[in-house]
Amino acid sequence: MKHIKFLGLAMALALYSLPTFSQNIVNNEIGGWIMVFNRIRFHDKWSMHNEVQDRFYDVAGRGEQLLIRTGFNYHYSDKLWLTAGYGYIENYPTTDAGGRKVVEHRIWQQGLYFHALGRVALEHRGRLEQRFVGDRYRNRIRYRLLATLPLNKVRMQPKTVFLAAYNEIFFHFEDQPYDRNRLYGAIGYQFTTSTHLQAGYMAQNFANVTKGYLQLMLTSNLYLLGK
Repeated sequence: MKHIKFLGLAMALALYSLPTFSQNIVNNEIGGWIMVFNRIRFHDKWSMHNEVQDRFYDVAGRGEQLLIRTGFNYHYSDKLWLTAGYGYIENYPTTDAGGRKVVEHRIWQQGLYFHALGRVALEHRGRLEQRFVGDRYRNRIRYRLLATLPLNKVRMQPKTVFLAAYNEIFFHFEDQPYDRNRLYGAIGYQFTTSTHLQAGYMAQNFANVTKGYLQLMLTSNLYLLGK
C-alpha cells in the first residue's frame, strides 16, 4: 500500500507539470549548468553540505547565475536528514546593455527522506527559503522527488552506471504562488562510494517559458570518521 501511495504521488507531480511545459517552449537557446557538490561527514549525527553552481544562458558560456551554498546536516536516522544553511547567489543580466548584477542572500532549511522501491532509490526533498533578493524579500517552498536506478548493479556501489530523474516544483508565499518547475533526466557513473559524475538535461518552466539546460554534476564526499 505504501508503494502505491508513493507511485501515485510521483504520477500526480508529473501530470501537474505537463501543462506548464507545453507553454512557449524555447528551442533555439540551450543553457548550461556546471555543478560541484560535497558533503563532509565529521560526526555520527552531523555533516557539512557544500556546493558551487555556475549557470549559463547558452552553451557559449554567457553567465546567468553563480550559486554558492553551504549548510549543516543533522542525520536523524539513515532515512531522514535535516539541514539548515546559507546561500550566496549572483544573478547576471540577460544582455550587457542596461542590466545590472543582482545579489541574493538566502537562508534555507530542508528535510531529506530516503527509501527504495525495488532497485529504484527515491529521495524526497522539501525545502524552505528566505530570500533577500536585491532590495526585496521573498519566502519560497520547493519539493523535489528524485529517482535513481542502477543499470549494471543491483544497488548503487563503485563502478555502477545509473540513470537519475527528478521533478521539482517551486511556490512563493507572496503574490503569484507558482514560481517554476524543473524536470530532469541524466546518466551517471559511480566511481567510488563517495564520488560520482552525472550528465543530463533539465527543462525549466519559468514565467510561462520553458528552457532547456545541459548539466554536468560532480559529487565528491569526504568521510572523516574512523572505520
